[in-house]
Amino acid sequence: RARLFAVTETGTAAEHVLVLVVHHIASDGFSMGPLTRDVVTAYAARVSGDAPQWEPLPVQYADFAIWQREVLGSEDDPESIISSQVAFWRETLAGLPEQLDLPADRPRPAVASYRGASHRFVLDSELRSAVRDLARRTSTTEFMVVHAALAVLLARLSGTDDIAIGTPVAGRGDAALDDLVGMFVNTLVLRTRVEGGESFEQVLGRVRGADLEAFGHADLPFERLVEIIDPERSTARHPLFQVLLAFQNLDAGSLELPGLTVSALDVDVALAKFDLQVTVSDDATAEGYLVELTYATDLFDARTMESFAERLTRILIAVVTEPALPVGDVALLDDAERTDVLATWNATEHALGDAGTLVDLFAEQVRRSPDAVAVEFEGETLTYGEFSERVNRLARHLISLGVRPETSVGLAMRRSLDLLVGMYAVVTAGGAYVPIDPNQPEDRNGYILDTAAPVVVLSTERDGFSVPATASVPSLAIDGLDLSATPAGPVTDADRLAPLRPSNTAYSIFTSGSTGRPKGVAVAHASVVNQIRWITTEYGIGPDDVVLQKTPFTFDVSVWELFGTLAVGARMVIAVPDGHRDTAYLGTVIRERAVTATSFVPSMLAVFAASVSPDDCASLRTVLVAGEAFPLSVAEQFSRISDAELHNLYGPTEATVHATARPVAGTTGGSVAMGAPVWNTRAYVLDSRLSPVPAGVVGELYLAGVQVARGYVGRPDLTAERFVASPFGEGERLYRTGDLVRWSNDRSGDLEYLGRTDFQVKLRGLRIELGEIETALLDHTGVSQAAAQVRRDQLVAYVVPAPNTTFDRDAAQAALSAVLPAYMVPSQFVVLDEMPLGSSGKVDRKALPDPVFEARGFRAPTTPVEEVVAGVFADVLGVDRVGLDDDFFALGGNSLIATQVVARLGSELGTVVPVRVLFEAPGVAALAARVEQSEAQGRTPLVAQERPERVPLSLAQQRMWFLNRF
Repeated sequence: RARLFAVTETGTAAEHVLVLVVHHIASDGFSMGPLTRDVVTAYAARVSGDAPQWEPLPVQYADFAIWQREVLGSEDDPESIISSQVAFWRETLAGLPEQLDLPADRPRPAVASYRGASHRFVLDSELRSAVRDLARRTSTTEFMVVHAALAVLLARLSGTDDIAIGTPVAGRGDAALDDLVGMFVNTLVLRTRVEGGESFEQVLGRVRGADLEAFGHADLPFERLVEIIDPERSTARHPLFQVLLAFQNLDAGSLELPGLTVSALDVDVALAKFDLQVTVSDDATAEGYLVELTYATDLFDARTMESFAERLTRILIAVVTEPALPVGDVALLDDAERTDVLATWNATEHALGDAGTLVDLFAEQVRRSPDAVAVEFEGETLTYGEFSERVNRLARHLISLGVRPETSVGLAMRRSLDLLVGMYAVVTAGGAYVPIDPNQPEDRNGYILDTAAPVVVLSTERDGFSVPATASVPSLAIDGLDLSATPAGPVTDADRLAPLRPSNTAYSIFTSGSTGRPKGVAVAHASVVNQIRWITTEYGIGPDDVVLQKTPFTFDVSVWELFGTLAVGARMVIAVPDGHRDTAYLGTVIRERAVTATSFVPSMLAVFAASVSPDDCASLRTVLVAGEAFPLSVAEQFSRISDAELHNLYGPTEATVHATARPVAGTTGGSVAMGAPVWNTRAYVLDSRLSPVPAGVVGELYLAGVQVARGYVGRPDLTAERFVASPFGEGERLYRTGDLVRWSNDRSGDLEYLGRTDFQVKLRGLRIELGEIETALLDHTGVSQAAAQVRRDQLVAYVVPAPNTTFDRDAAQAALSAVLPAYMVPSQFVVLDEMPLGSSGKVDRKALPDPVFEARGFRAPTTPVEEVVAGVFADVLGVDRVGLDDDFFALGGNSLIATQVVARLGSELGTVVPVRVLFEAPGVAALAARVEQSEAQGRTPLVAQERPERVPLSLAQQRMWFLNRF
């Protein structure tokens, strides 16, 4: 039998502890006042030897229950108060995001443990006085001011502008209820939009309106509201909101007992119903606020909550001091944090001396080792001296054609010695090379030529490139030129038509554009020289190394292979055209040419590691991985066949090849971090108003420093949009990458990649990062490659099974369900023999096939337990036919009916089925499997028997029991 009230006394003769335990179904926090007063009255009377006398109450709880139903009416009556409140909440909460993602120390578990901890802090009397003053001036309340400040903080930390916060209300609208002990409290959802450009006064005004509207519609029980809104069911989070704000201005009553000194004893129950609960009450002096943060330890560490408290305090001080300040400009960081993210983690200054140009780097190396082998291709080799002579002759010829600094030359040929000679000749002449893939569509190449306006296009008779008819540019087949009479000595500024400076453009690489047209990124010599000096020093690349040049020259990762190798006396082995796609060829050439260093895109590295033997990789010393997020599973796969050091590098073309780097060794988790900025490069994680965000908070990555490109060729509009003035340094420019990142919470100064600003999708109002799903697929489902997309409002996973395995769809869904919330588990899987790869080696997402969306055929239950589950679903939900693939909630089930279902299942199967099991496995087949796996627990059959003195709860009363259990 459940005891609704229990009083326990413990202690010594001199000291006693009175513990009063009350079930929430019989009392609420506001009941503590009258309950305490009754205890004081009773104690005082008994001490005096009298019987306690209480004033009779005007009404009892039963009177309230009857009255409430009469006043509110029925939902079936469209004119009733309760119907109007249902309509209000439907409209108010339409499209509400299902989850507020605050920066957490751990991923959200699939099933919340509800373990919690608390952090308390005080807001002093001066701040409280300022809150009161602002509330008075704006015709609001202290609660509304704190609510608005909390909403601003949550918006800034989560990166979303749609904030839902729960709050309890007393539910005692009549004075006759003040002294009643009972359960009256309800929970409201306060929804607020927070725009960073608005002043706090504007946000506060919106909060005032939202709060007053909500308080005016406070009678609809929260559990009924959940059924009406019908959010995505999840055992991972609280429905509708995950943060609760409570102003605990309860009249607890002063416990003054004759002959005793009485004080309250705080009890920490280590329980968290929500991700975060913010409870505000009077401090010890009753002049300031005591704030308690109760948080889910599944998600947060104590230090994170301490930081949250500091930020909330900082925001409150700022907004009450200057309420006209845009909320997006309120500082979230303290001075130490700001120093970390702006200076300490960007302390990358490295003197390069008189670094000069790419031409200078190569010329110096030619002087050092003219007879060393510089390059080899299909059996042909050239020494540094021989290669230099061919380059210088062609450079002089190009100068005679009008090539000079700030002009460009197209290179339209496949990988070969001629391509390398042509490329070096262009930069030696002072021009900028423009890569053109002869295999690309004529329309694309025509657009590139029209935009870049090159002096000439270099090709070979072998490649047979024809300039598109739309482009009026001369072409030159360099393999047919006889330049034997042209001087082969070094080319100097005296030979050029204008001096070559580090600020001049070295190349313009055209990358895919969001508009469908490629955009040309112009990169200066100084940027490339910094990259080469850093990469060769960082990874110890020198004369003893053999570098495999396999990256297509239309992608900027090729730049370090093409220019870094010959700047330090290493030997370059050029892969045959299309050889970068052929893993067997790559394994052979690495083994036969004793390659020590090369680059891979993660997608291609996974294929390579699954295809070659350890012998093929024995010579490898360093492998640089870039171009995509790098799953740790791929690194582990490669490490099983090679001892080579793996390094994860990141960088957009607009920031010259690689902007951040990190060794893979020592990495834990699903993906390898992006690492820290390279030499003379700064990384800023900013919000939409270019304000730095704290460690752990998601923001967009902006890059600054010498490696930032000059801009987009012929696109001043796009250049102005993506290359913006920096608020952190006079004259400094920032490149806006469009990549979502965060500083690591461990304060290591490492960046973590989370995805693209354009790679997020929304399903059922919930923001989903596809990269997180792909990481989970790689980590938990036994696949070697994975991609996730949304097709026709369904989440689709594309997978390539690991070698010698068969993909099991049901097992994959079960594995993903254990680590991802239900809304992030793909509903469709497409199994591929291999991922479609673009010319860069990255997954070509546009080439992923459309899944076949077929309605699942009806699958009848086959086992006795499946038949029982399907029958109970059909009975309780009033459905004619229920099959193995049907879902309880999809059929119209809700949280209240769930208690009936598990009770019926328990009755028919002779076991106990916890409500939680239905939430975790709502499908017929899955639920039947869970029931069969669990140990049978005896259940008392329903028979007539002598009734106890206290009758158990009815189904209507079970609501509170259900919420207490779930």
